[in-house]
Amino acid sequence: MSTSFSRLSKIGSVVGHLALFVALVAANRSPATGYELSMYRSTPALVWLGLGIALAVGVVVGLTAPRDTRRHDSALLLIGSATFAVVAMPILRGYSFLGGGDSLSHVGWAREISAGVLAPDQLLYPGIHTATVFVGEAADISLLAANLYVVLVAFPLVFLLCVPLIVQLLGRTPRAYAVGLLGAGLFVPINNISVHFNAHAASQGILYSAFIFYLALLYVIRNPGEDVPMQKRKRSWIPRLGNMSGIGILLAGASLALLFIHPQQALNLGLCFVAITGAQVVLRRFGEDMAVHHRLLHVQTTVLVGAFALWAPRFERVQGAVVSTATSILSTGGTSGGVVAEKSTSLTTVGGSLPELFIKLFLVAAVFSLLAGLILTIVPFRQLPDPESNTLIVYLGAGLVPVFAVFLVVLASASGDMYFRYQGFIMVPVTALGATALAYAIDGKRSGRHQPAGSMQRTGHRGVVDGGRGVDRDRITSATVIVIVLLLVLLPVGLAVFHPSPYVYQPNKQVTDAQVGGYASAFEYRQPGIQFAAVRGGPERYVDLHYGTEHARETLNFPGYKDPIPTSVFAAGNYTDYYQDGRYVAITRGDRLQEVGLYDGLRYDEPGFRALDATPGMNRVLSNDELQIHYVPPEGDGDLDEDVPPGETGPDLPEASGSSRQVQPGAEAGEIVALQASGGR
Repeated sequence: MSTSFSRLSKIGSVVGHLALFVALVAANRSPATGYELSMYRSTPALVWLGLGIALAVGVVVGLTAPRDTRRHDSALLLIGSATFAVVAMPILRGYSFLGGGDSLSHVGWAREISAGVLAPDQLLYPGIHTATVFVGEAADISLLAANLYVVLVAFPLVFLLCVPLIVQLLGRTPRAYAVGLLGAGLFVPINNISVHFNAHAASQGILYSAFIFYLALLYVIRNPGEDVPMQKRKRSWIPRLGNMSGIGILLAGASLALLFIHPQQALNLGLCFVAITGAQVVLRRFGEDMAVHHRLLHVQTTVLVGAFALWAPRFERVQGAVVSTATSILSTGGTSGGVVAEKSTSLTTVGGSLPELFIKLFLVAAVFSLLAGLILTIVPFRQLPDPESNTLIVYLGAGLVPVFAVFLVVLASASGDMYFRYQGFIMVPVTALGATALAYAIDGKRSGRHQPAGSMQRTGHRGVVDGGRGVDRDRITSATVIVIVLLLVLLPVGLAVFHPSPYVYQPNKQVTDAQVGGYASAFEYRQPGIQFAAVRGGPERYVDLHYGTEHARETLNFPGYKDPIPTSVFAAGNYTDYYQDGRYVAITRGDRLQEVGLYDGLRYDEPGFRALDATPGMNRVLSNDELQIHYVPPEGDGDLDEDVPPGETGPDLPEASGSSRQVQPGAEAGEIVALQASGGR
């Protein structure tokens, strides 16, 4: 590599780190002041420019600088930091919370666990809830903030750190780790349909599974210097205490942790382990040398499957899900095709198209699937330079088979968009396989010297971890240029769909302090028995957050828990005629931005929002920057004398939000008077 190019890469590294620093500072100094329909558009352009420069430098230097140089390590830091910054952008920009659906309910469960009114073992998947409580108490922050750190920091970091390690195990080439980090930074499993960054237990389980895949591949490699005599090969499946390893114990513990994060993903992993164990047995039967020297995964498989069998059937929802899926497959009702057709119609109405959305959401996944299929096609012909790499790739390929079969079964059933969860899980090994294909495309035959599994362990995995460090000081090949260009194209495509936005016809999932505090005030001062109604559904998630999810769903019987405002009533404005028994009508600023700005009035149009304050009999009893609640009195009660003027009106919910915002005494008093005038307590 020329001296001039080396000097340029050093200068580029400095520029990249400066750009990253500027981007992070700019993001932190531009906090969100209210609900944002698009986080991408509301974030200053300087932030995206800085992150783009950092990523571009990281890709070019990371895939061209020699593996044993500081420039290469610096490029890895740029890649990891820039992609992680996009994931954690809601934290950098001061969001109070992310996820107005299931995520709020998860924090509601966490509140009950923290208060000691709900035992963790009463939940099917208490993993992220207990983690939220732990982080909240350890850092002395609110549970909403703690949950953000759990789902936007901890789990993405696990994925970002472990996928490159998997690729290094599979690739054994000088560029394997760098390409693996770039593949991980694309977060291919996130599809924003059934897999998200916000609190959603299945999504966190999918990201966490990368850690277990890495441990599983590491586990099958034999102990230092261990050899298996021919006469013992047939009996090597019998576990012996002397063969216990730290990796094995860690793998068993990590697998059990996945069960508590989300049992469905634990079951998927169990299916993978069963298939990998079967592949090991078959390869041993035919005398495949590497398979003979590998540990069987059967003990770990037994531990995981056995734990699932003991844990999951205790819960009725698991039994119901199995019965429902089986019934939907055998019935002649709607299928996933009908779900897609329905969504396609709605998408077309707001100016989009299914092919366009598919390209935006799944182009990166399609490219990596193609690359993974390519390397799985090559492996049977033993074309890779490292025999052990061939065998490990066969294991991963075998592990994909049963999960893909389940994906097809769910796809054939009327299970909504559940199959996208399986697609997300499948993308974890597919990301590793696709990145491995790119690593071999760059380095070709230039892998580290192959060593038997035992000797690799004996030298501290240098054959694995070094990946041929120091052997790649020759010229930049055309294959390297092609891979660099491909990744520079895929990175912006992938980063643009990390978080929902109008770009993919989805609203931002931001939840503001004013929304949380406003709903808390409304619940505190509401008139018992008067139901709530809101756009596209009742205040269900805020009820879960305020009262605790288990209590809200099992015993509270909150009035109007899931009740939407009928679109016909909203359009006509005839609230007093329709709600003769009285109603609290809740409208957020986000509702208006989403329905009018994003969905173009598909269900709730601009005239309907404008008519709320002008409709006779509608009294605004609570108002702040983000939430308005109108009261429709029961027939015969009459109107209030006057509305509450807009302003900060609700005390925050310390247990959930921990907001430091102060409520103006006059505004709070006005709110109490108005709500009590409507019959509130």
